[in-house]
Amino acid sequence: MDFVKPDVAVVTAHGRKVLQSNGDERLIDTLKRNGIPWSATSIYGLRRDEGQPQLLSSLGTRLSELGAYRELLIYFNRNVNPFLFSIDDFNTVGPEHEGDHCTEFIYQVMDNNVGRTSTTIAKMSPQDCRNLNADRVRDVVRDHVEPDATVVVGVSGGGDSNALLYGLSKMVEHHGISVRPIIVKGIPDWDAGVPRARELCETYGFDLVVLEEADIREMMGVPNDGVTLIDRFEREFKGDDFEFLGTLIIRIALSKHAEKIGASYICTGLNLEDVVCEQLFRISNGMKPSGIPSRQIGDKTLIMPLWMCPKRIIDGCFPKHSLDNYDARYPSFSLGRNLYYSVVYSIQSSFPNFVETMAKGLSKVAEENPVEYSLDVGLDVHVERLVPMGLRQRFLNMLRGRID
Repeated sequence: MDFVKPDVAVVTAHGRKVLQSNGDERLIDTLKRNGIPWSATSIYGLRRDEGQPQLLSSLGTRLSELGAYRELLIYFNRNVNPFLFSIDDFNTVGPEHEGDHCTEFIYQVMDNNVGRTSTTIAKMSPQDCRNLNADRVRDVVRDHVEPDATVVVGVSGGGDSNALLYGLSKMVEHHGISVRPIIVKGIPDWDAGVPRARELCETYGFDLVVLEEADIREMMGVPNDGVTLIDRFEREFKGDDFEFLGTLIIRIALSKHAEKIGASYICTGLNLEDVVCEQLFRISNGMKPSGIPSRQIGDKTLIMPLWMCPKRIIDGCFPKHSLDNYDARYPSFSLGRNLYYSVVYSIQSSFPNFVETMAKGLSKVAEENPVEYSLDVGLDVHVERLVPMGLRQRFLNMLRGRID
């Protein structure tokens, strides 16, 4: 006789729920589509000709191939409710300010008294996004920057830079800070952002300093032999992501320019997902979290004013600039970078607001157990731990070795 696909139901201490499914999909696809993590389940099948459930190993099996079973029982292996944070039901609120473009962000409020959550999709105009980000920038500057201080700011010309400069421009009058933006050249992606960065700085009345590739080579002791920094990196660190070296170059450039003009503060546009991604990498590799949104590195204080600003809202501030930046991006093949960002965005999408909670908790832990940086004289860069000899030599070969 021909069997139809089995019904699929999740069984928890809170009750039982039948899942939507179709015979053409694998069981794991059904779980994914219904928001059920496969790792939290044990799967039992009730055969059509027997009454006792059987434990199954059939995640990769199509439901149409499991017709011998009349029902698959997906037992959740904890006494929690896997549907408690579902965003199937939500309210929608419109933008506070008028605008041609809207972004959306999902907020979820937990009520422990009744054990329920309420979800809202907030539609935000560009002005709404700018106001929210400016408020977050204001909080960081007021809490972590001395009044009338000079802040050297790394910019790229993309959406994050625009949102950051907009927020900092509001603090020029209210906190007396002096904003000194710089942009680093020497990599095609960075070079492409210079015209946009100039336009942004002119908009906010800031003087942009452009550091040419020759400046970076001199700063890092790289010979002027015509071999690009990317080629040097790929020779010594084949398969790794240049993004890691790029981040270091930017920090060195900011610090050295701050030293040159007598500034004590440097600033980057790391956003909410950036800082949580960095911290997850650190704690997953046995390192304590580093300071956010403020980090003392030598005699310079690194601040991250966008640390509580989600990228989605940042992009909503100035949609065109964000789009230009996306179109100029290159692919990252680093497994680590892909992994940690995927984890952060998965958490953020499944459990709205929890990434913000993580960021605040990690910030508190870092504040109570600060990472100490010391100058590595041989590398001329501040580090938090001794650099192994093999890695040190590869790094120096990359910077100063001869490439035929």
